Amino acid sequence: MLEAAGRCPPEDVGGAPASAEYLDAISDPTHPEHEHMRLWGPEHFDPNVIDSKALEAAVNALSEIWKPRRRVTRSK
Repeated sequence: MLEAAGRCPPEDVGGAPASAEYLDAISDPTHPEHEHMRLWGPEHFDPNVIDSKALEAAVNALSEIWKPRRRVTRSK
């Protein structure tokens, strides 16, 4: 079972400081950028709602790709 502590920010939000600013803006209706960020980002974005089934499917898909391969030993 996977656990997560929040959802990643929307695509193209920027780095860590921009992500923090985005979260501040969408959570505070009095923030000067609130309306702009709400219109720019995905509709109904909630950083606390995590799609655990999609997250688990993505990790399982990566585990198949990154699975260790059998090593072939060469005889001398």
